[in-house]
Amino acid sequence: MIRHLTSAFAAIVLMAGYSTPANAGPYDCSVVYDEFDSFMNKNFLMKPESYVSTVQGKLSRGDYNSKQKGKLLLSPHRKGMGVAIVHTNKNTRGKFLFTWSGRGDQRGTPLMILRDVTLFGRVEDGYRPKKFREIRVSSSQTVDLDTGRPTQGDAADIWYHAVDAKTILIEAVNGAKLSFPMETLCK
Repeated sequence: MIRHLTSAFAAIVLMAGYSTPANAGPYDCSVVYDEFDSFMNKNFLMKPESYVSTVQGKLSRGDYNSKQKGKLLLSPHRKGMGVAIVHTNKNTRGKFLFTWSGRGDQRGTPLMILRDVTLFGRVEDGYRPKKFREIRVSSSQTVDLDTGRPTQGDAADIWYHAVDAKTILIEAVNGAKLSFPMETLCK
């Protein structure tokens, strides 16, 4: 009973934005409705690999399907979406969901859709969050997450591209960093 209460308290503390040690889990997720919302903890956004195993820098659609898909507790309207934690090249930190849709270009590469993009200029105190509901990205496009727009050059933070017909990637560029959580906080 005490262990259950302790893990429930740890989950509540994490969701409330207070720091907890990386080994404080397992977390009782009976109080968590959507783990993506729980990822707003400033310590998690600054160093997600201290809390869960992550893939760094880039992720292929195949790796998403085999390593991340279905591992995180997401609400029904977010099921089947990928989760990324970002540190942009303009020093903002945040998170976003991603998915693929349709056959976006002449090669049949689907569009990448970024959803619920949330960035903080100062993650330490949650100052001035910037949110974008949806950003649509065609293959071979780069996106500046700070403006929420496809762009070219040094301002871009991510690149969505097709290596070949079967290998499509989302990748950090220009000094930005991406972390993809590969396991739930609810161990």
